[in-house]
Amino acid sequence: MKNSYSSRELAEILSVNESTVKRWADSGFIECVRTKGGHRKFPVRSVLRFIHENQMNLPGLSLAEFDRKDVQAHLSAGFVDVLIPSLKTAALEGDTAEIQKLLRAGLVSQPDIILLYTQLVFPVLTEIGIDWEMGKLGVDGEHLATQAIKSALISFQLEIHTKEANGLTAVVTCFDSEIHDIAITCIASFLTSEGWKVYHLGRDIPTDDLVLFVRAKKPDLLAISADIVEDEEAFIAGINNKVLPAAKKAGAFTIIGGPRMKSRFGGRLKGDLLSDDISDIRSVHEKMLSRKRVAVK
Repeated sequence: MKNSYSSRELAEILSVNESTVKRWADSGFIECVRTKGGHRKFPVRSVLRFIHENQMNLPGLSLAEFDRKDVQAHLSAGFVDVLIPSLKTAALEGDTAEIQKLLRAGLVSQPDIILLYTQLVFPVLTEIGIDWEMGKLGVDGEHLATQAIKSALISFQLEIHTKEANGLTAVVTCFDSEIHDIAITCIASFLTSEGWKVYHLGRDIPTDDLVLFVRAKKPDLLAISADIVEDEEAFIAGINNKVLPAAKKAGAFTIIGGPRMKSRFGGRLKGDLLSDDISDIRSVHEKMLSRKRVAVK
């Protein structure tokens, strides 16, 4: 994928007239920069934002990056899972730039970032976790890979279109001693792109500090990630007796997510929604946005 495109090149990619691209640029629909000679140049970052904003499926934009015909065919059909082996290799090598390139390739093939994350990023994390559990990968290798993915996701956020502010506020965080924060980073990414004001507290947040923060900010949504829960009783007590009362008083909808969250804690945790999959954040967003619009009317 090139660093920038001319008006003519972008017109070919988008299957429109060059004059249309120029008009979009002059109207501010797509960001461009001017060369010293006055020519329009469109940075890849602005092109990706435009694709995401308009939910375009343009796999041809990144096919030149891959020599293998099977990879090209899968991307053309919108199947980003074909990038899983390449993303895993890049993660294990700590190659943040390569990970970001693969995320870009995925975005132009699958502009839905929730699907991009669930079909590409999370399968890689799962494989890396299994390799660690089986002793094929040390703690250092696992940390290098996950940190590289997290760093790439943070940079990738700048290439995702962000809608206008919708008036909703979210606090997203890991529970207490939880150190795995990529899931909550992906949720924060989605909500930010949808116009939410997001307070991303990250990992290892003490319960009492989280309670104080929720009381102060009074968010519309509180999303808590708990990947590894070693002390289930302490987890349940902390959520039910401390976090949820503060969230309820603040008027926040609470979603608690993690692997097998429903089967492990269903009936014992009192959150508004227990989730095994970050895809649930989409329906929560749509429900709360609809409720916000009704309230405004």
